[in-house]
Amino acid sequence: MKLFVSTALKAADIKNLLENYNEDGVSYGFIKKNGLKMEFEVSGIEGQAAVDLTKKIVRSTEYGKVLFFSVSEF
Repeated sequence: MKLFVSTALKAADIKNLLENYNEDGVSYGFIKKNGLKMEFEVSGIEGQAAVDLTKKIVRSTEYGKVLFFSVSEF
């Protein structure tokens, strides 16, 4: 499934964080960046569970607790 992660700040950090994530059979592949939106292919999880996990991963970082970002299904 595809996800959009939108943020004005820390885009490169989020890209690296998600590309290097590989737990419980879930992995992310970066597709492209267009403006504030980054597009990822997610495998091993679907739907709202993928959105929730992505938010949890970003929020687990030091900057994620205060960063304004959004995650949506494609």
